[in-house]
Amino acid sequence: MNNLTQTCIFVTLAAVCIVAAFLTNDIGEADTYQNRRDIAKQEEGGAVFEGFTAERAVELKITTYDDTTARIKSFSVKRDATGQWVIPSHSNYPADAEEQMASAAAAFGTLEVKEVVDVDSSVHAEYRVVEPNTETLDVGTDGVGTLITVTDDEGKSYSLIVGAKVMRGTQAGIDPRMQQSYYTARRPESDTVFTIDLNMGIFNTEFSQWIDTNLLGLNGLDVRQLGIQDYFIGLDPEGAPIMLRRSNTSLALDETDLLWKLANMVQYDQNTQEPFTIELTENEELNLDRINILQSTLENLTIQGVMRKPAVLRPDLKITAAAIKDEQTSATLTKLGLFGDPNTTVNNLMDLKSANGEMNVSLQTGVKYVLRFGEVDTSSNADSSIERYLFVTTEFQPNMIPAPEYRALPTKPTTETPAEDTSETATTESADPAEPQTKLTPEQLAELKAEIERDNARLREEYETKLVAAKNTVRLLNGRFANWFYLIDEATYNKLHLANTDLIRAQKNELGGDLPGLPAVPGLPNVPGLPNTLPQGNLPDNANPEDQ
Repeated sequence: MNNLTQTCIFVTLAAVCIVAAFLTNDIGEADTYQNRRDIAKQEEGGAVFEGFTAERAVELKITTYDDTTARIKSFSVKRDATGQWVIPSHSNYPADAEEQMASAAAAFGTLEVKEVVDVDSSVHAEYRVVEPNTETLDVGTDGVGTLITVTDDEGKSYSLIVGAKVMRGTQAGIDPRMQQSYYTARRPESDTVFTIDLNMGIFNTEFSQWIDTNLLGLNGLDVRQLGIQDYFIGLDPEGAPIMLRRSNTSLALDETDLLWKLANMVQYDQNTQEPFTIELTENEELNLDRINILQSTLENLTIQGVMRKPAVLRPDLKITAAAIKDEQTSATLTKLGLFGDPNTTVNNLMDLKSANGEMNVSLQTGVKYVLRFGEVDTSSNADSSIERYLFVTTEFQPNMIPAPEYRALPTKPTTETPAEDTSETATTESADPAEPQTKLTPEQLAELKAEIERDNARLREEYETKLVAAKNTVRLLNGRFANWFYLIDEATYNKLHLANTDLIRAQKNELGGDLPGLPAVPGLPNVPGLPNTLPQGNLPDNANPEDQ
């Protein structure tokens, strides 16, 4: 074999090896993709999370992504050290989440892999299963999904990225009418995209969906008195607080016909601030429709958000004169719409007045709610609705619980009507006029006295029980409100914050002209208001309340 022949053979062999190498590599790649897909297909019909136990879930975290701002939004619910469900994303506000968390964990734990869609990362954006992570995402990134993470009591986490809705069938070319709607999903540690059957409504990130929606915890039918103080407190050009009084109205529910009646209505002249009483004419009546709306709003008061009170705020919303003089404290309170009122000082503590008035709600149970309306929350996004600060406290009001009417004890066994006795003793031990004036034996008299004493003791016990219950309710409610103030939308505020013009209407449901002394409010005239010892100045940047 000559050199030329050998050379040709070697070249041919080399070429064959090169071609084989390319073919082998292509086949290997194909095998790798196909193998991954084949392995993934084996999961179809199986559980998404092996070993997950819904009953052991102690935390749920839901993460979403705003592609216009590249901002991550995280909402979480967890069980704290005391066993209570709280919302960490809202300063550990108590959650009403026992049933909802159980449903979410159960839905998460029963997930099955319905159908493997793809095993390559190139399709993640198409199926909206890109992980919401600010470190890896830019503004305008498309195809980002919702990351759901459930953690159990051993600290083990189970995460799933839920993406787009798709219509899938059980076989290729199936009648579209037989297809079902599924969500695409993947585990963060895997590229495999598959479909799941999941009710995403359970994983709601709206704060209001995870709390007790009855903020006040009252029954509207228990409301017996309403006191509405309509005023405004702002800062004059020199930065001193000044009050503009508008009206002060009291309403009471008539126990006979269960209709609201006007107890007192005072209007303040907007120029002189002089008060004058308003009485209904024969052609006017209370606007019961507005009052009923107010009553219903109180019963179903819905909040939009919650913030933790600054440390300077006492649970009863009182403050010392020394604290109010602190510049930062003053600025913080002004931001919230709270101003100290030295005229209410008792034991070196003064009440805090709110920028937009207040309302007292008295229940027949002996509980009195005080609602104070503060400033608008300027930290909200520009595209969100107007939200206003609300501060809530409660007080014990024993006079709202009717004292029992005790039966008087008979004094002697006679049929004669005793002479009128106006002494104090007679009010408690004289014969009851309602009692039949029948001659009783000493034994019968003793038995009747015992019966009346038992009845009176029962009435006294029931009355004292109501007083204790009211005190306990006030204590519990004030504990509930102690660390928080709330955000309500403007529509809710307008249903609660009623002026006198809202409360009066003509009997034919047509308001017969403007009431005297109710012109348009001309800003803040130089009228006597609260003393200049109230908070002053503008809020420094570092004094903002905690963001929602």
